[in-house]
Amino acid sequence: MDAIVKYPNRWPSGVSGNPNGRPVGSRTAFSGAFMRDLAEVWAEHGKDTMLRTARSSPETFFATCARLLPKDVELTIRQHYTGLDEADLMILRAIRDAIPNANELEPQAVLEYALDAIRAHGARQIITSDVTTEDQSGQVINSD
Repeated sequence: MDAIVKYPNRWPSGVSGNPNGRPVGSRTAFSGAFMRDLAEVWAEHGKDTMLRTARSSPETFFATCARLLPKDVELTIRQHYTGLDEADLMILRAIRDAIPNANELEPQAVLEYALDAIRAHGARQIITSDVTTEDQSGQVINSD
């Protein structure tokens, strides 16, 4: 009752201001006809017109594409970690053991050191269960 006093032009709760709904032949009919016409033109000229527009006016093409995309896009990023197998762990241990102060360095520094060593040796050596490394003078050092 208070709503009627505060807003005398409002319809009471549960009563429609337009009991017959939208008049026939209004926007719904226009939208339906437009979509039918659009589908007909698309069926006849769609892909050819898209290709022509993309070539002749790429800014118009991409602006149209951008209007078709939703304004809010939800992006989900998942990390897939398969773990390290025993061979991977063996290689990492060999790298750690071959680098002086490896436990005191940042991971990036350790990886850069390993990459430099691989490049310096031309990646000729293959790490096996009996890991060997060379010191700066070229002597082979066993790391058992």
